[in-house]
Amino acid sequence: MTNPVAMDSPSKDPRFVTALARGLDILRCFTPDRQELGTTEISKLTGLPQATVWRLCYTLQQQGCLMPGRSADKLRTAPGVLLLGHAAITFGGLGDFALPLMRPVADAFEASVSLTARDRHVMVIVQRSEAVGIVNVNLHIGSTLSLSSSSVGGAWLAAVSVQEREAALQAFAAEHPDEWLQAREHVEQALSDYRKHGFVFNLGRSHPDINAIGVPVVSPDGRTVMALTCGGLRARMSKDKLTKQVAPELKRLAQQIAPALGVEGARR
Repeated sequence: MTNPVAMDSPSKDPRFVTALARGLDILRCFTPDRQELGTTEISKLTGLPQATVWRLCYTLQQQGCLMPGRSADKLRTAPGVLLLGHAAITFGGLGDFALPLMRPVADAFEASVSLTARDRHVMVIVQRSEAVGIVNVNLHIGSTLSLSSSSVGGAWLAAVSVQEREAALQAFAAEHPDEWLQAREHVEQALSDYRKHGFVFNLGRSHPDINAIGVPVVSPDGRTVMALTCGGLRARMSKDKLTKQVAPELKRLAQQIAPALGVEGARR
């Protein structure tokens, strides 16, 4: 069975702590769509033996990261995870810095604007601004978008080095072989968009009623790459409008945010 959560560990690297990595893999099993899981389900998701999962889950409970679910055989994330995630969500103050810059763009185009960072095979929203009255697509800080098919995923892939892009895509293909052919088509289109326009289109692909574009946000030293997306209702956000009106503003916003990424940050 394909393992959708766990990542191959660099077993030859003496610095790598396998037990810690496995514990983090368990925490990654819990998502908005999988809020409560039993150890059998976690074992299937991670590929770890159930006895190992049980011991790790027990440890995570003792550390305040997991707690019993609504039924005795289920677990869910505990407040300790929120404390650990708070710094990541605010991204060292970046979210607070970016929000007042993002809000005017969202309001001007009656759209949503999200700033994202890569975490393995997804792009995580670290800040988001929505204009009043836009369609609710149930995205918020902490939500994830596909690395292979979203506009921000395409923008990130286009902006990183060839080596990093190929490594990310090889890892994606290994864990999602059934999705790889279609994913590769999306990635190739994204790279083509970026070469032609300096941004990536997503025209109804992630949501049938939403058109969006994505642009990379690159730190001054090039070591940290994030991505911005701006999207809205297809009826109001045509491809022509995205190209001629939204794209210049989103690129300007990326330039405003980029210096806040610093020169010492490490890419995800």
